[in-house]
Amino acid sequence: MGHPDAITLHFPEFVRVAGEVLQGHIDLDLGAAGEDKIDEVHIKLRGSIVTRITEYENKPGEGTQTHYKTETLVRVDQVLWDQKNAPPNLPQVIQCPFQLPLPTGLPPSFHFSHHNRAVTISYAIEVVGHRHGILHANRRVRKVFPVVPPGDLAATAALSQGWRGPWRPYRVQDKIRHGIFGDHSEATMEFVVPELPTFPMGVGFPFALHIWTKTKPVHQEDLESKHGKLFPAPPESASEVEVKLKRRGRLHVYFQSEDIDENIQLRGSLGDSAALANIRTTFDQPTFTPLPDGHNKGVWNRGVHFEGFLTLPEAPTYSTKTVEWHYILEVKMDFPGLGNILKFEVPIHINSGVACPPLPQAPYQYNVPYTYPLPGGPPPMMNLPPSYWSGEHHNWDEVNGE
Repeated sequence: MGHPDAITLHFPEFVRVAGEVLQGHIDLDLGAAGEDKIDEVHIKLRGSIVTRITEYENKPGEGTQTHYKTETLVRVDQVLWDQKNAPPNLPQVIQCPFQLPLPTGLPPSFHFSHHNRAVTISYAIEVVGHRHGILHANRRVRKVFPVVPPGDLAATAALSQGWRGPWRPYRVQDKIRHGIFGDHSEATMEFVVPELPTFPMGVGFPFALHIWTKTKPVHQEDLESKHGKLFPAPPESASEVEVKLKRRGRLHVYFQSEDIDENIQLRGSLGDSAALANIRTTFDQPTFTPLPDGHNKGVWNRGVHFEGFLTLPEAPTYSTKTVEWHYILEVKMDFPGLGNILKFEVPIHINSGVACPPLPQAPYQYNVPYTYPLPGGPPPMMNLPPSYWSGEHHNWDEVNGE
Protein backbone atom coordinates (compact mmCIF):
# COMPACT_ATOMS: atom_id res chain seq x y z
CA MET A 1 0.00 0.00 0.00
CA GLY A 2 2.86 2.44 0.57
CA HIS A 3 5.97 3.28 2.55
CA PRO A 4 5.62 1.32 5.81
CA ASP A 5 6.64 4.28 7.97
CA ALA A 6 5.33 7.32 6.12
CA ILE A 7 1.61 7.34 7.03
CA THR A 8 -0.12 5.73 10.01
CA LEU A 9 -3.90 6.05 10.31
CA HIS A 10 -5.49 6.19 13.77
CA PHE A 11 -9.25 5.61 13.59
CA PRO A 12 -11.09 3.62 16.31
CA GLU A 13 -12.68 0.48 14.92
CA PHE A 14 -16.36 0.15 15.72
CA VAL A 15 -19.78 0.61 14.14
CA ARG A 16 -20.62 4.21 13.26
CA VAL A 17 -24.04 5.88 13.22
CA ALA A 18 -25.36 7.96 10.33
CA GLY A 19 -25.17 11.64 11.25
CA GLU A 20 -22.14 11.43 13.54
CA VAL A 21 -18.81 13.16 12.99
CA LEU A 22 -15.89 10.80 12.48
CA GLN A 23 -12.71 11.79 14.31
CA GLY A 24 -9.17 10.49 14.14
CA HIS A 25 -5.69 11.47 13.09
CA ILE A 26 -2.70 10.36 11.08
CA ASP A 27 0.95 10.22 12.02
CA LEU A 28 3.01 11.53 9.12
CA ASP A 29 6.72 10.79 9.10
CA LEU A 30 8.10 13.70 7.10
CA GLY A 31 11.44 12.03 6.47
CA ALA A 32 9.86 8.87 5.13
CA ALA A 33 7.34 10.92 3.14
CA GLY A 34 10.17 12.86 1.53
CA GLU A 35 12.02 9.68 0.60
CA ASP A 36 8.81 8.33 -0.93
CA LYS A 37 8.26 11.59 -2.88
CA ILE A 38 4.94 12.32 -1.13
CA ASP A 39 4.12 16.01 -1.51
CA GLU A 40 0.47 16.06 -0.37
CA VAL A 41 -1.68 13.97 1.94
CA HIS A 42 -5.44 13.87 1.48
CA ILE A 43 -8.14 12.02 3.40
CA LYS A 44 -11.29 10.75 1.70
CA LEU A 45 -14.59 9.57 3.10
CA ARG A 46 -16.51 7.33 0.74
CA GLY A 47 -19.83 5.53 0.85
CA SER A 48 -21.66 3.84 -2.01
CA ILE A 49 -24.12 1.21 -3.13
CA VAL A 50 -22.62 -1.04 -5.79
CA THR A 51 -24.89 -3.55 -7.55
CA ARG A 52 -24.22 -6.16 -10.20
CA ILE A 53 -26.56 -8.47 -12.11
CA THR A 54 -25.37 -10.91 -14.77
CA GLU A 55 -27.86 -12.18 -17.35
CA TYR A 56 -27.33 -15.60 -18.89
CA GLU A 57 -28.63 -15.90 -22.45
CA ASN A 58 -31.03 -18.74 -23.21
CA LYS A 59 -29.43 -19.71 -26.51
CA PRO A 60 -26.08 -21.53 -26.53
CA GLY A 61 -23.12 -19.41 -27.53
CA GLU A 62 -24.76 -16.07 -26.84
CA GLY A 63 -22.77 -15.58 -23.63
CA THR A 64 -23.67 -13.27 -20.78
CA GLN A 65 -24.37 -9.62 -20.14
CA THR A 66 -23.47 -7.96 -16.85
CA HIS A 67 -25.11 -4.78 -15.56
CA TYR A 68 -23.35 -2.58 -12.98
CA LYS A 69 -24.60 0.40 -11.05
CA THR A 70 -22.85 2.59 -8.47
CA GLU A 71 -24.78 5.04 -6.31
CA THR A 72 -22.71 7.51 -4.30
CA LEU A 73 -23.88 7.96 -0.71
CA VAL A 74 -21.14 10.17 0.72
CA ARG A 75 -18.05 11.78 -0.78
CA VAL A 76 -15.84 14.07 1.30
CA ASP A 77 -12.23 15.12 0.57
CA GLN A 78 -9.87 17.05 2.84
CA VAL A 79 -6.22 18.06 2.55
CA LEU A 80 -4.31 17.07 5.70
CA TRP A 81 -0.83 18.17 4.67
CA ASP A 82 0.72 20.07 1.78
CA GLN A 83 4.48 20.26 1.43
CA LYS A 84 4.37 23.62 -0.36
CA ASN A 85 2.40 25.31 2.44
CA ALA A 86 3.91 23.49 5.41
CA PRO A 87 5.64 25.69 8.03
CA PRO A 88 9.39 25.23 8.52
CA ASN A 89 11.15 23.41 11.36
CA LEU A 90 8.51 20.74 11.90
CA PRO A 91 9.37 17.65 13.97
CA GLN A 92 10.20 14.36 12.28
CA VAL A 93 6.67 13.00 12.90
CA ILE A 94 3.63 15.26 12.90
CA GLN A 95 0.01 14.52 13.82
CA CYS A 96 -2.78 15.63 11.50
CA PRO A 97 -6.27 15.38 13.04
CA PHE A 98 -9.41 15.12 10.93
CA GLN A 99 -13.16 15.38 11.29
CA LEU A 100 -15.41 13.85 8.64
CA PRO A 101 -19.20 14.29 8.84
CA LEU A 102 -21.41 11.33 8.03
CA PRO A 103 -24.69 12.45 6.44
CA THR A 104 -27.96 11.57 8.10
CA GLY A 105 -30.23 9.08 6.38
CA LEU A 106 -27.49 6.70 5.28
CA PRO A 107 -28.45 3.03 4.77
CA PRO A 108 -26.68 0.40 6.87
CA SER A 109 -23.61 -1.46 5.68
CA PHE A 110 -24.63 -4.55 3.74
CA HIS A 111 -23.15 -7.24 1.55
CA PHE A 112 -24.80 -9.97 -0.49
CA SER A 113 -23.24 -12.01 -3.28
CA HIS A 114 -24.60 -14.85 -5.36
CA HIS A 115 -23.24 -16.37 -8.56
CA ASN A 116 -25.02 -13.89 -10.84
CA ARG A 117 -25.80 -10.98 -8.53
CA ALA A 118 -24.16 -8.91 -5.82
CA VAL A 119 -24.82 -5.77 -3.82
CA THR A 120 -22.56 -3.95 -1.39
CA ILE A 121 -23.33 -0.92 0.75
CA SER A 122 -19.93 0.10 2.03
CA TYR A 123 -18.13 2.91 3.81
CA ALA A 124 -14.43 3.65 4.13
CA ILE A 125 -11.93 6.34 4.91
CA GLU A 126 -8.75 6.45 2.90
CA VAL A 127 -5.57 8.44 3.38
CA VAL A 128 -3.84 9.17 0.07
CA GLY A 129 -0.23 10.24 -0.18
CA HIS A 130 0.10 12.01 -3.53
CA ARG A 131 3.46 11.40 -5.20
CA HIS A 132 4.80 13.68 -7.93
CA GLY A 133 5.83 12.09 -11.18
CA ILE A 134 3.74 10.13 -13.67
CA LEU A 135 5.48 6.85 -12.85
CA HIS A 136 4.83 7.06 -9.11
CA ALA A 137 1.57 5.52 -7.90
CA ASN A 138 -0.11 7.26 -4.99
CA ARG A 139 0.21 5.68 -1.54
CA ARG A 140 -3.05 4.62 0.08
CA VAL A 141 -4.03 3.60 3.58
CA ARG A 142 -7.67 2.51 3.73
CA LYS A 143 -9.94 1.46 6.56
CA VAL A 144 -13.38 -0.01 5.88
CA PHE A 145 -15.96 0.50 8.63
CA PRO A 146 -19.66 -0.32 9.15
CA VAL A 147 -22.47 2.22 9.44
CA VAL A 148 -26.00 1.91 10.81
CA PRO A 149 -28.87 4.41 10.92
CA PRO A 150 -30.12 5.56 14.34
CA GLY A 151 -32.61 3.12 15.86
CA ASP A 152 -35.35 2.63 18.42
CA LEU A 153 -33.92 3.37 21.87
CA ALA A 154 -37.11 2.45 23.73
CA ALA A 155 -36.92 -1.19 22.65
CA THR A 156 -33.23 -1.35 23.55
CA ALA A 157 -33.91 -0.01 27.04
CA ALA A 158 -36.92 -2.28 27.61
CA LEU A 159 -35.00 -5.41 26.64
CA SER A 160 -31.83 -4.43 28.50
CA GLN A 161 -33.78 -3.95 31.74
CA GLY A 162 -35.67 -7.24 31.40
CA TRP A 163 -38.81 -7.46 29.29
CA ARG A 164 -41.99 -6.69 31.25
CA GLY A 165 -44.31 -5.92 28.36
CA PRO A 166 -46.84 -8.01 26.42
CA TRP A 167 -45.88 -11.12 24.46
CA ARG A 168 -46.77 -12.19 20.95
CA PRO A 169 -47.38 -15.88 20.26
CA TYR A 170 -47.02 -17.67 16.92
CA ARG A 171 -48.81 -21.01 16.92
CA VAL A 172 -49.34 -23.95 14.58
CA GLN A 173 -51.26 -27.18 15.19
CA ASP A 174 -51.74 -30.23 12.99
CA LYS A 175 -52.99 -33.81 12.90
CA ILE A 176 -50.19 -36.26 12.18
CA ARG A 177 -49.68 -40.02 12.10
CA HIS A 178 -46.66 -42.27 11.97
CA GLY A 179 -47.88 -44.51 9.16
CA ILE A 180 -50.26 -44.34 6.24
CA PHE A 181 -53.26 -45.77 8.06
CA GLY A 182 -54.71 -45.50 11.53
CA ASP A 183 -55.83 -42.77 13.88
CA HIS A 184 -54.20 -39.38 13.92
CA SER A 185 -52.19 -37.88 16.72
CA GLU A 186 -51.89 -34.17 17.35
CA ALA A 187 -48.92 -31.82 17.68
CA THR A 188 -48.84 -28.13 18.59
CA MET A 189 -45.92 -25.72 18.45
CA GLU A 190 -45.91 -22.19 19.83
CA PHE A 191 -43.17 -19.57 19.69
CA VAL A 192 -43.47 -16.53 21.97
CA VAL A 193 -41.45 -13.31 21.70
CA PRO A 194 -41.88 -9.77 23.05
CA GLU A 195 -44.57 -7.82 21.24
CA LEU A 196 -42.31 -5.26 19.61
CA PRO A 197 -42.56 -3.68 16.15
CA THR A 198 -38.79 -3.88 15.79
CA PHE A 199 -35.88 -5.64 17.51
CA PRO A 200 -32.53 -3.93 18.13
CA MET A 201 -29.56 -5.66 16.55
CA GLY A 202 -27.11 -7.15 18.98
CA VAL A 203 -29.50 -6.95 21.95
CA GLY A 204 -30.77 -10.31 23.14
CA PHE A 205 -34.54 -10.72 23.39
CA PRO A 206 -36.26 -13.48 25.37
CA PHE A 207 -38.18 -16.28 23.69
CA ALA A 208 -40.15 -19.35 24.69
CA LEU A 209 -40.73 -22.30 22.39
CA HIS A 210 -43.45 -24.74 23.48
CA ILE A 211 -44.21 -28.08 21.85
CA TRP A 212 -47.17 -30.19 23.00
CA THR A 213 -48.19 -33.60 21.69
CA LYS A 214 -51.24 -35.83 22.03
CA THR A 215 -51.08 -39.49 21.10
CA LYS A 216 -53.74 -41.29 19.14
CA PRO A 217 -56.24 -43.11 21.40
CA VAL A 218 -54.39 -45.79 23.35
CA HIS A 219 -54.96 -47.86 26.47
CA GLN A 220 -53.79 -46.19 29.63
CA GLU A 221 -51.39 -49.05 30.21
CA ASP A 222 -49.50 -48.16 27.00
CA LEU A 223 -46.60 -46.52 28.78
CA GLU A 224 -43.37 -45.53 27.06
CA SER A 225 -41.33 -47.75 29.34
CA LYS A 226 -43.37 -50.76 28.25
CA HIS A 227 -44.12 -50.14 24.59
CA GLY A 228 -41.34 -47.84 23.41
CA LYS A 229 -41.86 -44.22 22.50
CA LEU A 230 -45.48 -43.35 21.98
CA PHE A 231 -45.98 -41.25 18.87
CA PRO A 232 -45.47 -38.36 18.65
CA ALA A 233 -42.77 -37.80 21.26
CA PRO A 234 -41.80 -34.20 22.02
CA PRO A 235 -38.19 -33.37 21.16
CA GLU A 236 -35.73 -34.08 23.94
CA SER A 237 -33.35 -31.33 22.87
CA ALA A 238 -33.60 -27.94 21.19
CA SER A 239 -31.24 -29.29 18.53
CA GLU A 240 -34.17 -31.31 17.13
CA VAL A 241 -35.96 -28.07 16.25
CA GLU A 242 -34.71 -26.42 13.07
CA VAL A 243 -34.50 -22.65 13.45
CA LYS A 244 -33.22 -20.44 10.62
CA LEU A 245 -32.93 -16.72 10.12
CA LYS A 246 -33.75 -15.96 6.50
CA ARG A 247 -32.88 -12.73 4.72
CA ARG A 248 -35.10 -11.97 1.77
CA GLY A 249 -35.25 -8.98 -0.50
CA ARG A 250 -34.59 -7.66 -3.97
CA LEU A 251 -31.88 -5.69 -5.78
CA HIS A 252 -32.28 -3.57 -8.90
CA VAL A 253 -29.83 -2.53 -11.62
CA TYR A 254 -31.51 -0.24 -14.13
CA PHE A 255 -34.29 -2.38 -15.66
CA GLN A 256 -33.04 -5.67 -14.19
CA SER A 257 -33.91 -7.07 -10.77
CA GLU A 258 -33.05 -10.20 -8.80
CA ASP A 259 -34.08 -11.74 -5.51
CA ILE A 260 -32.06 -11.84 -2.31
CA ASP A 261 -32.66 -15.11 -0.48
CA GLU A 262 -30.12 -16.47 1.99
CA ASN A 263 -29.99 -18.34 5.28
CA ILE A 264 -28.02 -16.78 8.13
CA GLN A 265 -26.39 -18.96 10.76
CA LEU A 266 -27.72 -18.19 14.22
CA ARG A 267 -25.23 -18.14 17.08
CA GLY A 268 -25.49 -18.60 20.81
CA SER A 269 -29.02 -19.99 21.16
CA LEU A 270 -31.72 -21.63 19.02
CA GLY A 271 -30.34 -22.79 15.70
CA ASP A 272 -26.83 -23.26 17.11
CA SER A 273 -26.10 -26.85 18.15
CA ALA A 274 -23.00 -25.66 20.01
CA ALA A 275 -25.04 -23.42 22.32
CA LEU A 276 -27.56 -25.83 23.85
CA ALA A 277 -26.27 -25.00 27.33
CA ASN A 278 -27.72 -21.49 26.88
CA ILE A 279 -31.26 -22.85 26.49
CA ARG A 280 -33.38 -23.80 29.50
CA THR A 281 -35.35 -27.00 28.85
CA THR A 282 -38.27 -28.25 30.95
CA PHE A 283 -40.63 -31.19 30.38
CA ASP A 284 -44.27 -31.52 31.41
CA GLN A 285 -45.28 -34.48 33.48
CA PRO A 286 -47.18 -36.81 31.08
CA THR A 287 -50.92 -36.86 31.73
CA PHE A 288 -53.60 -39.26 30.50
CA THR A 289 -56.97 -37.92 29.36
CA PRO A 290 -59.68 -40.62 29.10
CA LEU A 291 -61.98 -40.46 26.11
CA PRO A 292 -65.73 -40.44 26.77
CA ASP A 293 -66.99 -43.94 26.05
CA GLY A 294 -63.46 -44.76 24.99
CA HIS A 295 -63.51 -48.31 26.36
CA ASN A 296 -60.62 -47.57 28.70
CA LYS A 297 -58.83 -45.58 26.01
CA GLY A 298 -57.54 -42.04 26.04
CA VAL A 299 -54.66 -39.86 24.91
CA TRP A 300 -51.30 -39.16 26.51
CA ASN A 301 -50.43 -35.45 26.73
CA ARG A 302 -46.80 -34.44 26.83
CA GLY A 303 -44.89 -31.21 26.39
CA VAL A 304 -41.47 -29.60 26.33
CA HIS A 305 -40.49 -25.97 26.76
CA PHE A 306 -37.32 -24.20 25.58
CA GLU A 307 -36.48 -20.75 26.91
CA GLY A 308 -33.57 -18.42 26.31
CA PHE A 309 -32.44 -15.32 24.44
CA LEU A 310 -31.91 -14.67 20.74
CA THR A 311 -29.45 -12.12 19.41
CA LEU A 312 -29.56 -10.98 15.78
CA PRO A 313 -26.44 -8.90 14.95
CA GLU A 314 -27.46 -8.38 11.33
CA ALA A 315 -27.71 -5.33 9.11
CA PRO A 316 -30.91 -3.49 10.09
CA THR A 317 -33.95 -3.98 7.88
CA TYR A 318 -33.84 -1.37 5.13
CA SER A 319 -35.24 -0.35 1.76
CA THR A 320 -33.87 1.89 -0.98
CA LYS A 321 -34.65 2.23 -4.68
CA THR A 322 -31.64 0.01 -5.38
CA VAL A 323 -31.98 -2.72 -2.77
CA GLU A 324 -34.31 -3.80 0.02
CA TRP A 325 -34.15 -6.62 2.54
CA HIS A 326 -36.07 -7.99 5.49
CA TYR A 327 -35.85 -10.95 7.85
CA ILE A 328 -37.93 -14.00 8.68
CA LEU A 329 -37.32 -16.43 11.51
CA GLU A 330 -38.34 -19.91 10.38
CA VAL A 331 -39.11 -22.49 13.08
CA LYS A 332 -39.65 -26.10 12.00
CA MET A 333 -40.21 -29.38 13.86
CA ASP A 334 -40.05 -32.56 11.79
CA PHE A 335 -41.69 -35.54 13.50
CA PRO A 336 -41.08 -39.11 12.25
CA GLY A 337 -43.25 -40.17 9.32
CA LEU A 338 -44.16 -38.68 5.98
CA GLY A 339 -44.93 -34.96 5.95
CA ASN A 340 -45.26 -34.64 9.73
CA ILE A 341 -43.82 -31.14 9.80
CA LEU A 342 -44.88 -28.21 11.94
CA LYS A 343 -43.54 -24.92 10.62
CA PHE A 344 -44.21 -21.23 10.82
CA GLU A 345 -42.42 -18.03 9.83
CA VAL A 346 -41.99 -15.10 12.19
CA PRO A 347 -41.36 -11.72 10.53
CA ILE A 348 -38.51 -9.97 12.35
CA HIS A 349 -37.81 -6.27 11.78
CA ILE A 350 -34.29 -5.38 12.91
CA ASN A 351 -33.12 -1.86 13.80
CA SER A 352 -29.80 -0.58 15.11
CA GLY A 353 -31.12 0.24 18.58
CA VAL A 354 -28.58 3.04 19.05
CA ALA A 355 -28.55 6.83 18.99
CA CYS A 356 -26.37 9.15 16.96
CA PRO A 357 -23.51 10.53 19.10
CA PRO A 358 -23.59 14.29 19.75
CA LEU A 359 -21.38 16.65 17.80
CA PRO A 360 -17.86 17.06 19.21
CA GLN A 361 -17.76 19.84 21.82
CA ALA A 362 -13.99 20.10 22.13
CA PRO A 363 -11.03 19.95 19.75
CA TYR A 364 -9.74 16.49 18.92
CA GLN A 365 -6.91 15.35 21.19
CA TYR A 366 -4.71 12.80 19.47
CA ASN A 367 -2.69 12.08 22.61
CA VAL A 368 -5.76 11.05 24.66
CA PRO A 369 -7.38 7.59 24.26
CA TYR A 370 -10.70 7.87 22.48
CA THR A 371 -13.79 7.57 24.68
CA TYR A 372 -17.19 6.90 23.12
CA PRO A 373 -19.41 9.92 23.88
CA LEU A 374 -22.56 7.99 24.85
CA PRO A 375 -22.88 6.04 28.13
CA GLY A 376 -24.08 2.86 26.45
CA GLY A 377 -20.87 2.57 24.47
CA PRO A 378 -20.51 2.03 20.72
CA PRO A 379 -23.06 0.01 18.73
CA PRO A 380 -22.63 -3.77 18.71
CA MET A 381 -20.63 -5.14 15.81
CA MET A 382 -22.65 -6.35 12.83
CA ASN A 383 -22.30 -9.72 11.18
CA LEU A 384 -20.64 -8.87 7.86
CA PRO A 385 -18.78 -11.33 5.62
CA PRO A 386 -15.00 -11.17 5.05
CA SER A 387 -15.62 -9.90 1.52
CA TYR A 388 -17.06 -6.68 3.00
CA TRP A 389 -13.88 -5.96 4.94
CA SER A 390 -11.57 -6.98 2.10
CA GLY A 391 -13.19 -4.55 -0.32
CA GLU A 392 -14.55 -7.19 -2.67
CA HIS A 393 -17.35 -5.83 -4.89
CA HIS A 394 -16.53 -2.25 -3.77
CA ASN A 395 -16.00 0.41 -6.41
CA TRP A 396 -12.92 2.12 -4.98
CA ASP A 397 -11.63 5.41 -6.36
CA GLU A 398 -8.36 4.13 -7.78
CA VAL A 399 -10.37 2.04 -10.25
CA ASN A 400 -11.38 5.36 -11.79
CA GLY A 401 -7.87 6.75 -11.60
CA GLU A 402 -8.48 9.06 -8.62
